[in-house]
Amino acid sequence: MLRTIFLTLGLLAIIAAGFAQGNADAYIREADRYYDQMAYARAIEGYNVATELGAVNEHVTKRLAECYMRIGRSDKAEQWYAMVVKFLNREPQEMYNYAEALKSNGKYVEAEEWMDRYLAATATEGSPRRSNINGFARNYLATPDRFIVRPAGINTAFSDFGTAWLGSDRVVFSSARNVTTGVERRAAWNDQPFLDLYVAEVTPNGDLANARPLEGAVNTKLHEGPATVSVNGDVMWFTRNGYHNGRSQRSSNGITRLAIYKAYANGGTWGRVEQFLYNNSEISVGHPALSPDGKRLFFVSDMPGGYGGTDIYMCADQGGQWGEPVNLGSIINTAHNESFPFLAGDGTLYFASNGHPGLGGMDIFAAKYLGLDEFAPPMNLGAPVNGTRDDLALILDKSGKRGFFSSNREGGAGDDDIYAFEMLAPLDQRFLVTGLVIDDDDSSPLIELEVKLLDKNGLVLATTTTDARGEYTFPVEKNREYQLKAEMKGRYPGIQHLSTERIEQQQILTRDIHLVANAGIWLRGAIRNKEAPGFVDGVTVTVVNLSSFFSESFVTGESGDFSLRLQSNEEFEVLLEKQGFFSMSIPVSTIGMREGIIDLNEVRDLSFEPLNVGSPTPFKYIRWAKSDVKLDPIARTELDAFAERLNVNPAVRVEIAVHSDARDGADAAKLDQRRADAVVDYLIGKGVKRDRLVAKGYGFSKLKNHCAPGVTCTEEEHAENRRVEFTVTSITPP
Repeated sequence: MLRTIFLTLGLLAIIAAGFAQGNADAYIREADRYYDQMAYARAIEGYNVATELGAVNEHVTKRLAECYMRIGRSDKAEQWYAMVVKFLNREPQEMYNYAEALKSNGKYVEAEEWMDRYLAATATEGSPRRSNINGFARNYLATPDRFIVRPAGINTAFSDFGTAWLGSDRVVFSSARNVTTGVERRAAWNDQPFLDLYVAEVTPNGDLANARPLEGAVNTKLHEGPATVSVNGDVMWFTRNGYHNGRSQRSSNGITRLAIYKAYANGGTWGRVEQFLYNNSEISVGHPALSPDGKRLFFVSDMPGGYGGTDIYMCADQGGQWGEPVNLGSIINTAHNESFPFLAGDGTLYFASNGHPGLGGMDIFAAKYLGLDEFAPPMNLGAPVNGTRDDLALILDKSGKRGFFSSNREGGAGDDDIYAFEMLAPLDQRFLVTGLVIDDDDSSPLIELEVKLLDKNGLVLATTTTDARGEYTFPVEKNREYQLKAEMKGRYPGIQHLSTERIEQQQILTRDIHLVANAGIWLRGAIRNKEAPGFVDGVTVTVVNLSSFFSESFVTGESGDFSLRLQSNEEFEVLLEKQGFFSMSIPVSTIGMREGIIDLNEVRDLSFEPLNVGSPTPFKYIRWAKSDVKLDPIARTELDAFAERLNVNPAVRVEIAVHSDARDGADAAKLDQRRADAVVDYLIGKGVKRDRLVAKGYGFSKLKNHCAPGVTCTEEEHAENRRVEFTVTSITPP
């Protein structure tokens, strides 16, 4: 499919060569040559012949799967990836690709299974462990009433896509319909005719009519499109294979990349073609999109230094010349492909991506403009604009209600088609939490069971019941903390925690709630991050029986929750550990208990504090009377907790620093040193080894503000400088 050319930004024309005759190896070698040249349609021919000759091996099946995916044949790609993932030495990326092929074919349940396997194989700290593809698809396909969509009247059996406004009553678009001139030329990429730019009229009812070739010197023997035109219609920026002044511009390995060119209107034609400043034969740049004021040019490139695949970049007008390209960053760009940018009148960026959560293939997203070239996290437009196949290249008129996009969905005229749409309701970002309620006795889902959504303080915000799959769903807001609770007779209440500070990365979060029989004693809790919103995953919770020394461990997930069963009439030590954080040790007793729940959050603040070497942390409650070095009861209480923390973390070495304000005179450092020594002596008395502690009195040598000697300041400003801090100096195992 021809739009695939622009998603991966590669070669478009290679002279045909006949396949060598003979055994399968010869066909594979020839297909490999085409593959290396990105001539995927011709590579497929060779690999298919090789399979007919019996070469259904790992190399050939992987190449066939990838080639079919690159030309947009997800049905064929699925068949071959189904074989690829069965190989013992399969790569995680192949599980991802198989999931994407399944998703593009509308097989969301199977896609979720394989994407979850991919996530399990590549999981890093803080990354999602569950894709929730099926839940996302159900929710974003469920309310398709925001848009009215219909095919445009100019579509052909060939590829038609990528509209751009040419004034308010015309569009320019790309099409492969020109097959009548001389010898038909076809792209080696996908064996489709080459693209040219065309113009069509916008009818009063929002359709397109009277398609005709763009007049002038823009169309050549290679591919042209997509394009963008200035508001006053005098300048066009367009994509073309590297071809200028009658010469192809190839990379060092012989590949003709994409480039951006500029053309000027002259009456009814376009000419004086110029190159974009940042064209480079070793990379591709394409898909230009002008901002409404013409002062910013957005485009797509695979240049080094991006996030992966193709990224969207922006250049700003600097007095008649474009400034250096700026990557739009990780809010917009992903490790996969972003393409087809368009800037609406209100500054909203519309673009296509297969890296953000979607319904299959490329989906169209909208990111609202925040000012200063910053954009809000993108939202998926949902059905019916997006579907299982590739949906891309959306443009809006000045009213923000009508426009066009392109898609290769089923039911079209053929290949890519242009669709007209009308937006009936404003875009709004939807965030959801969903999950299963599971009976732990037999791992079965619980149907028609009430589930409550609570805020962080336990106030009930909403109630729902699980569906026939045992699943619940709630809408949630960004940057909030929630609890999810399910109750059932004969079971202890099930609770899961949720923080939405990064929900825009997934849009739908998953929290399964497990219910256990109300027998025996259960220890549970949720570990928060002390210095940032949200909960901490990857914490190892180890429970040690102090009589038998039998231990059991649990590792927290995204919710920070843990749950373990305890024996009755025993004493335990609960150890919470994660690299990069201070460990915690908490005594727990079940003496006199036969059943029930011990919520560790009610016993102790389970806020995990990052272990930052070299970064000072203030004590909150250590204060002294004038010229005094005695620690008051409140200070001793805080130091008791600090000593316990150091004893649980024996590898940590710290400096205790005492500071004065500038009014305390030249002898302040001496008094501060005595106070620091007093703190260290107290910690040693609580069991902390002396060689792990350094006492330092600084006087007013390290002021935190402008209140130097002789400067008039308020009492509050001076108080900011009077402080006691600890700094982790090293982490050295004893």
